[in-house]
Amino acid sequence: MTAMALNDLVTPHGAVASGSFGDSAAPRRLPTLTSVILVDDAQQLHNIGHPRVSLVLWRRRADPKIAREVAGLTTKRLLNGRIALSAAETQAQCMARLQGLLQESGIESAGFGWWVADMAMLAERFADLVTRTLGPSPITARVETLDDVACPRFHVDRTRLRLLCTYRGPATEWLPDEEVDRVALEGRQPNDQIQRGAQPRALEPFWVGLFKGECFPGNAGRGQVHRSPAVPPDGLRVLFCLDA
Repeated sequence: MTAMALNDLVTPHGAVASGSFGDSAAPRRLPTLTSVILVDDAQQLHNIGHPRVSLVLWRRRADPKIAREVAGLTTKRLLNGRIALSAAETQAQCMARLQGLLQESGIESAGFGWWVADMAMLAERFADLVTRTLGPSPITARVETLDDVACPRFHVDRTRLRLLCTYRGPATEWLPDEEVDRVALEGRQPNDQIQRGAQPRALEPFWVGLFKGECFPGNAGRGQVHRSPAVPPDGLRVLFCLDA
């Protein structure tokens, strides 16, 4: 496992480059992260099981076929659906369940075949990872379209593992463990106190974030800190979430 340097990351205001923020004449050197790793291969998601790691980011390129499909979703009918999945369900079974979820929300699933197939693939991979890491467990899948910020406060999840993938719009923002004030977090202090003045990082659309929560064995007090991003006026965010 290789630790990821901060200059490999993206902030909500652009890329972090050359180990420094902005164009300051006296750039501040950024520390190497030990709690987050960046991977280009789904097979490396298993590194979330390492005791020090709280976030694994799988950098995926945007799929233009899926991007065209989700571009057809509108704010006129916001989606907020969830289903329970068994760890034993196949990708085909997951796909059928997700198609049913869309149809129950009044969305014709036939027009979103590539998107549904991708979510089903992620669900199958997540179920396999959860089984190997934690044992067979029920999984909750959630599909949302959002026209406003859902969780603006930095927080941790009371879950064991959570997978997040944003298909359209701004993606989840997070803080490295090294830059979190846990006392301020537990005291529900303002975000600027929790983040110690640091700039939050952000996933990109189609990236997969695997977040370790407070309930992961041995991880109490070290859950990955994150928040929902602001959604631009008249914008839409399309989010897929898996919890175990």
